[in-house]
Amino acid sequence: ANQSPIAVIKSIAEAGGGFIYSEKDSNTLTIKPKYKKTFWDAMQFSDYDRLVPAGLVTDQSTDYELYPRYNGVTLTNDRTGFTGQVKRTGTSGDVLQETVSNPLFTAVSMGSFGKAPLAKAGMIESHTLNIPMQKDVGECVPGDVLAFDAEWWGIVDSVSVSFTHAVINQTVKVERVNSDE
Repeated sequence: ANQSPIAVIKSIAEAGGGFIYSEKDSNTLTIKPKYKKTFWDAMQFSDYDRLVPAGLVTDQSTDYELYPRYNGVTLTNDRTGFTGQVKRTGTSGDVLQETVSNPLFTAVSMGSFGKAPLAKAGMIESHTLNIPMQKDVGECVPGDVLAFDAEWWGIVDSVSVSFTHAVINQTVKVERVNSDE
């Protein structure tokens, strides 16, 4: 009530653990999950959206931040009284984050929403990669699963594009969970 259409769409996307992405060259909005894959998911070659060889990167930096190793979160819908707990796969869910309440939570959206906060556990590496735009890699998109030189993978958090007369560059920020579990 009393919200703009985009604010309502954003609320729905966030209740499902996602974000709104505006497609290039069209009037299309897409709701994407924040984490298509998490550090505890099995990965196959076909799961990667972008494969970036180290030799293509012209500049890179990495920041580190330590997060608690939560493995469960309780979610509630105060309007309906519905409550659920999302546990990280393969754990007892005994290290709980603070309870989250949202009037749009359903059984389905709780599962999707719960995955996002549990995906950040342990050492989080934020890699910033400067990559010349090339056909082999293409333009990265937030939410993509990016594999770096067959050494590690992460989720594209943001992308900015710049250009000169000689080259088009993309600066890609990739979030990687460095979990030793």
